[in-house]
Amino acid sequence: MAEQLPRSSVGKICRESLLSARGGGGGDDDEEEEKEGEEEEDLALSDLKIPQTTVDLINAVSSEFITLLAEQANTHMEEASKKTMMPQHVYEALDALEFPNLVSAAQQGGKDAASQAKKLKEKRAAARPNTDGMTEEELADEQEELLRQARKRAFGDES
Repeated sequence: MAEQLPRSSVGKICRESLLSARGGGGGDDDEEEEKEGEEEEDLALSDLKIPQTTVDLINAVSSEFITLLAEQANTHMEEASKKTMMPQHVYEALDALEFPNLVSAAQQGGKDAASQAKKLKEKRAAARPNTDGMTEEELADEQEELLRQARKRAFGDES
């Protein structure tokens, strides 16, 4: 049997899907809209009841589907004589497993994930100190000064 997904994640996805199907949101909203409706959505999600046995069943089926998809994508990867599984292999696997309607959703999900990764990378880069053009000696001096300031704050030590 395939490794199981986290129960809480599966339950949340189920509730969000049901809420979305009811017309109550739960889909991919903008961040601002998400924040505004967060309390309202939490109440709506808590009103939806899904028995644990149902969550477990969906979990098992999802895990098996992921395993089957990965195996099929691996086959396409090997047929292409590649050593890295690329999104194209997953799209081909979906098509081979007769889920062509999921290809566009998977492509959109890939674009969304790439966009989020880019934003995260930019955010991390902005938080990093700019050391362009500094010599090793200047960097070492700056590091020593930062350590001195940290010791002073922590211990009141001037050394």
